[in-house]
Amino acid sequence: MGIGQLLQSLAELLSSDQGSLLLGIAALAAISAPLADRYLVRRKRIQFRVLYNSKIGLNPVDLNGEPGVDPELRRLAQLLDRLSVVVIRIRNTGGFDIGPDDFDTPIAFTFGRRIVWDARISEASDPDLRKLVRENMEFFSTGVPEEGLSELRRSMADRLRGMFGAKAPVAPPPQWHGVRLSKLSLKAKEKFKLVVVLREPDDANGPEITKDWHREGRITGGRIKDEKKQRRLSWPVITVAVGVLLTGALLATLLTAGSRPDLAEQCAEGSLGVEGSSAFEPIMRSIAAEYTAGCADAAVATRATGSNDGIRALNALPAERQHELAVLSDGVAGEAGPELVPQKVAVVVYGVVVNASAGVDGLTADQLRGIYEGRWRDWKDVRGGESLPIRIVGRGQESGSRQVFEGKVLGGDGGRISEGVLSSDSCEEATVPAPTTRCERSSTAQVLEEVAATPGAIGYADAPAAKAATARDPAVVTAKIDGRYPDFTAIEPGYPFWTIEYLYTKGVPKNDTLLKKFVDYLGSDTARAELQDAGYTPCVGRDGFPHPLCVRGE
Repeated sequence: MGIGQLLQSLAELLSSDQGSLLLGIAALAAISAPLADRYLVRRKRIQFRVLYNSKIGLNPVDLNGEPGVDPELRRLAQLLDRLSVVVIRIRNTGGFDIGPDDFDTPIAFTFGRRIVWDARISEASDPDLRKLVRENMEFFSTGVPEEGLSELRRSMADRLRGMFGAKAPVAPPPQWHGVRLSKLSLKAKEKFKLVVVLREPDDANGPEITKDWHREGRITGGRIKDEKKQRRLSWPVITVAVGVLLTGALLATLLTAGSRPDLAEQCAEGSLGVEGSSAFEPIMRSIAAEYTAGCADAAVATRATGSNDGIRALNALPAERQHELAVLSDGVAGEAGPELVPQKVAVVVYGVVVNASAGVDGLTADQLRGIYEGRWRDWKDVRGGESLPIRIVGRGQESGSRQVFEGKVLGGDGGRISEGVLSSDSCEEATVPAPTTRCERSSTAQVLEEVAATPGAIGYADAPAAKAATARDPAVVTAKIDGRYPDFTAIEPGYPFWTIEYLYTKGVPKNDTLLKKFVDYLGSDTARAELQDAGYTPCVGRDGFPHPLCVRGE
């Protein structure tokens, strides 16, 4: 089974009653999985966050040799200059209480080579919690026997008094490097802050403090997480998002199940050719493939012949074969005979493309006219800098895109100004005397390929094709016109390079013919969605009303 058949089978399954059931089960599972993980599988959860880790910042003396400072005060200043504070918030974010027996190993924090001077409990959510944590807090250092811990429960004030000749001198404190929260009990939603005062070791180099810290500890059937390291797009968030999307898909399926048109009603037997615009042919080919995939007895073939050549072929079509051909035209076809009937399909926006070597990402309409008239033949005349010849990659007279460019950009809606004579086959050098070096290519795809391959080249293409080429090949740059990029939203503010795509038929299509059914299909939700996905704005909205730009015309 091919990918296309697999996708079609999947679409049919999702649109069935069984598919709706599967969507509902998948949505429920996706949304409930994180809840089950949090409240059943790993219901015990502690989170911590280091809120502050820096110097105390209480230095009262300039340590750069200020004269007249008491030696004892200078000694105090030197001490304070090497002290730092770490503030850690710890909280129970799970749904259950956590007791001492829930810990495989207690929570402990170490601080590299910094020495613990003192630690306090702050902002506890309950007074009893503050007392419990403080009474069971232990100080330790790796490899040092944990004896006499109660002797270390001395405040910083005690230590400072000992330094300055207190009546009862204090012995030098042990070199502890960590704080352990033994026998910790946290009810659901309880929290507190651990405030640790630290000193740099005596052999530390320089006035800067180190900020190393490390956490230990493990809960049975739960986890201890650093809030700062939690990913915003964690798997519970992604799972819930997928669940919401699946729920939306389920609702959309249920709401549209009764109103979705049956493609079989839009099918007919026979063969149909759709020719014309090379710019619009790729999306029309995709729509035709979608239509024929659902209509086994229909064959719709597309061919990029150019708008004008397609119109000439339709004009010459005998009346008995008028149901066999439809033609795409970029804009109103100037050569359309009185028997041809136009239908507006979509708004098409075009863009100017240049080779990256040109060194420009935007041009004014006047600069474009100067380039195509031959007033500027080198990019240095446009943007200064190094010399690089301008090479124009154009389209032939059969191109509707060329007509739009000549009328909307070069002519400024004041009439058509030709983009120039054909003077080169290779696009590199002019082979005949002419104001410009200009070659022609027969399709939008060929224009983009030539612009990518030719230094200093400039051309144009419909915006979806230009954007795809820019994304695919860094040698192609889509240039702004008068400061605006080619986009549907730029039309109203004044972007000039756009038109309406027309589908011409010879006469009004007869009912029950493949031509009539396919023309109707172009207004369906499916075709409209394909147009929008490809970057075109359909002329008929989902409500059946025409788009204002299509009503206004070009």
